[in-house]
Amino acid sequence: MRRYTLLLSLCMLSLVAGNAAGGMIVQHFDAAGSLVREAGKASLAPAPAHTTRKYSGAQTLGLRPDVRYEFYPVFGRTFAEIVRSAEENGPYNRKTRKRQTSVFSWSLGWTYQLSYTTENDEENEKVHCDIIIHDVTLSYDITITLPVLTDDSFLNDIEKDLWKNYIAGLLEKEHSRVKVVKDNTQDVILRRIGEIIYLMLDTAQESEAEGLVERYVREETARIGKETVRQIQEDLERYNAEKEEKPSTGLLKDPPARQRRF
Repeated sequence: MRRYTLLLSLCMLSLVAGNAAGGMIVQHFDAAGSLVREAGKASLAPAPAHTTRKYSGAQTLGLRPDVRYEFYPVFGRTFAEIVRSAEENGPYNRKTRKRQTSVFSWSLGWTYQLSYTTENDEENEKVHCDIIIHDVTLSYDITITLPVLTDDSFLNDIEKDLWKNYIAGLLEKEHSRVKVVKDNTQDVILRRIGEIIYLMLDTAQESEAEGLVERYVREETARIGKETVRQIQEDLERYNAEKEEKPSTGLLKDPPARQRRF
């Protein structure tokens, strides 16, 4: 036993295992990538899809279960009138100072648990902290706003198909944005958070290890959040620019002559 103790003394290293830093850590980010301080312990579970009830068009198309859908009413006795109603009554965009027929909004957040082990290096007067971040849950709060026709009884079959295709086009555009925000980022976020594995402290800081480890991890994941949001914003701007460059099919602005009203 004395020989074993002597060997440990020569190595001057001791391992202290099984430390948990605090409880569940919750972080949520605004559109600028800044932490939302009031996130607190609120649930960041994905929002359920909006029930479309009997609304014409949207309920027959593929809606994502991880997206919240909101609707504003549009009216008209022809396809052209309904599209004009959507263009005139859609949500107002303060940035472009124009109304939009569909709107996409999103925010990002996550929760995780943190634990760590410490190794005391007395020779170098350092404490090596091995960090484990686990039970990571990502949360994307995504809302898509669409026009909804509450009464399609005035439309003939051709116009109903035109309206259905119109809504399908809006959904395709907004669901592409969902892919940019969510589908293209999940693996990258998890990988980057998983790379936070080590922190070195001075021996004098050993008694404060729990708080220092938690602060370090919070700061690192907050940095990941800010950079991820900035990258998503850039990707969305690039996607929007590409969509604007594509020529219009003319379907919406130039309906068949039989549908025009003068």
